[in-house]
Amino acid sequence: MTPPGPGSATRRVAMAMRRAITRHRERLGGGRLLLAVSGGADSMAMLLASAEIGERTRRRLVAAHFSHRLRPTADHRERASVRRAAESIGVPFTSGEAQSPPDESGAREARYRFLAEAAEACGAVAVLTAHTQDDQAETVLLRLTRGSGLRGMGAIREFSERSVDGRTLTLLRPLLRVARADTEAVCAEAGIRAAHDATNRSLRYARNRVRLRVLRELAALNPHVRAALAGFAERAHDDDALLDQLAAEAVSAVEERSASSVAWPKGALRALPPALLPRVLEGAWRSLLGDGATLGHRKLAQAAHIVARGGRFSLGRGGSLVVGPGPLARMTIERDP
Repeated sequence: MTPPGPGSATRRVAMAMRRAITRHRERLGGGRLLLAVSGGADSMAMLLASAEIGERTRRRLVAAHFSHRLRPTADHRERASVRRAAESIGVPFTSGEAQSPPDESGAREARYRFLAEAAEACGAVAVLTAHTQDDQAETVLLRLTRGSGLRGMGAIREFSERSVDGRTLTLLRPLLRVARADTEAVCAEAGIRAAHDATNRSLRYARNRVRLRVLRELAALNPHVRAALAGFAERAHDDDALLDQLAAEAVSAVEERSASSVAWPKGALRALPPALLPRVLEGAWRSLLGDGATLGHRKLAQAAHIVARGGRFSLGRGGSLVVGPGPLARMTIERDP
């Protein structure tokens, strides 16, 4: 394997990485950045393009590889490949392994647990993952098929936080504006053969069906469909954030919050536009149960009916919405003594 030269794809990916890091420099400061590198084309491209990212930024990087112990021979080969690539461009390398559950969700949680531990061990302020524009397009289509609203259409965010065993893991996805074709080209320019997961061709998985069938058909209508869907996700996220802000402002003068309840004048809730009422209710729910709490479309629709007609509605998790004969509507959550 040879270090990546100044190929056009490598330069494009390096530029995307620099711009993403620059966009979030106030949050990232000057701390270390952990690269999550599986050995596949996307994450290897992220690592290899680091050779062109600039010496000051490259000195902040650490490459991390995690093995699930599900494919011992392949895991060993992929770990060695990532190590060689990191060493070839002067990026420190760390690795870990754990027996992961065979299901996708369990494997993902095991991987994030390792990344959180590795980030803490090396003092990294964020973990960089190699989600691409293609991943974004696939996610938008999957969520649209499942009936997601505007918030779901925001899909994968460039910068986000995730709770892992009580720790907050900061995630940066610098390749969200990079096409998968470019990540494959980076590997070709470096003269390496990235790892390939055979399950990526299996039509048993919904994401693979979207990638191999749906997007292929849509690309016949619009060759730039992946960029179009990714752009839609960015606009949906911005619109969603604005509606959240408008919802909060609409009730800020009349809303009363405590550790176990949120109350509003009934008239204030009933006067809200239909687009804002669910956001006010869900914002209250998050204030009671934490940022990750959500009520879901069906419960929000039922809660809106209670606001209009009055009554009591169980929200689950010890929560209730009560719109009684008095002047107030109140959301409460039962706390353990």
